[in-house]
Order: sequence, then structure tokens, then C-alpha cells
Amino acid sequence: MLRAYLIDMTVLRDYARGILALGIFVATCVSLGMRTTVVAPGLLAMTYFLLGVTGANSFDDLSGWGSFRLTMPLSRRDVVLARYGSILTLALGGLAVGLVVALALSAVALVVPLPGGLSSTLVPSEGDLLVMGFTALACLTVGSLFAALEVPLYFRFGNTTATQYLPLVPILAVVCPIIVLAGSGTIDVSTLSPEALAGALGLVASPAGVAACVVGMLALSAVLLGISAAISLHLYERREL
Repeated sequence: MLRAYLIDMTVLRDYARGILALGIFVATCVSLGMRTTVVAPGLLAMTYFLLGVTGANSFDDLSGWGSFRLTMPLSRRDVVLARYGSILTLALGGLAVGLVVALALSAVALVVPLPGGLSSTLVPSEGDLLVMGFTALACLTVGSLFAALEVPLYFRFGNTTATQYLPLVPILAVVCPIIVLAGSGTIDVSTLSPEALAGALGLVASPAGVAACVVGMLALSAVLLGISAAISLHLYERREL
């Protein structure tokens, strides 16, 4: 698997360099626009997660690369697991870039008086750091959900055909569950009342609530990606190249 992972990362090297400047620019603009750096790491982690899915799979149909790769000493299992590993690596790289941007902006705000009172808002407090970590994990979980739904499509249909189905993923992942829950009465006006939301946020804000959410999100991400990898392997082994 390590050999397949290194091949994937070599293929992604130039792509990752190309989106690095874009990630820094986006994180800076979002931080300045929202007057806070807490969302930058999570935003870039999820963005790089999604870009990693499309970028890692976009080369498979070029010049017969997907078929030629299997002539190397690689099994289909190696290819599938390496693909998930490279996507996760890119997501963690996005998280690191977001953290670097947040720290750089905070350092500048401490030294240079910025216009519009930005110097006081860009320096995170202890509470902001907690929110930053929670937001980053939440975004990684959302990225894991979309990756878990999208990657099996690539291994089943290839990049060209799978790209046509990608617009259906948000509908299946977000819209359909909301419609089903609302139609079944699980979600109603009382469930989404300000009092109910305030109570839920109060539970999350406690140390025990934060710890439970962190463990829960990490476990959910691992389960989603594990199930997705098993499905991808099954589909890829049955696919003729």
C-alpha cells in the first residue's frame, strides 16, 4: 500500500502546490472578512478534502493511467487504500495551511495596528481556540461524509462518468435526509426553536460536551471512510478496466 500511496502523492504533488496559493488567499480573505481566524483551518480542511477527491481521481482516465497502474506490483486493494490515504493527507495539509494562516494573521495583528479594529479581533482568545478546534473537526467530518459518498463513484464508473453524478451527492447527503426527517415529524418548528438550539449549544459549550463531540466526530469520520473504502474496494475489484 505504501508504494501506491507514494505514487498517488507524486501525482498530486503539482496539483497540491497549485492550490496552496489559492488556499492561503481564501483563508486570508475569509479571516479578514469575518474579522476572526477561527474558521480558517476548518474551512481549508474541508475544501482540501473535496479538492483531494476530485484531484486524486482526475488522473485515472488520462492516457490509460488507471489500467497501466495495475501492471505495476500493486493490488487493487493497495490502490483503493492509498487513494483514501492521499485524500486524507491533502485534507490534513489544508488544515495545517489554515492554522499557519491563522497564526500569521494573529502575529501581524499583535505587531501592526490594523485598520477597522482588526488587530483586536484577529488575535484569538482561549475560547476562540476551542471554537477553532471544534469547527475544524466539524468541517473534517463534513468533508469525510462527502468523500465517503463520492470516492466509490470514481472507482465504479471512472472519473469521466463519476463527475456527471457528483451534483447528486449534496442532494443525497443533505437535502434528502432533511426532507425525510421533516416529513416523518422528527424535525419540526419546536425542534428548531431558539430555546432548543440554545440548550444544545449550551451542552456543546461545556468541557464534557466538547470532549464528547470531538470523540464522536472522529469516530464518525473513521466509520464513514472505513465503510466507503470497503464499498470502493468491492466495486473496483468487480470493475473491468
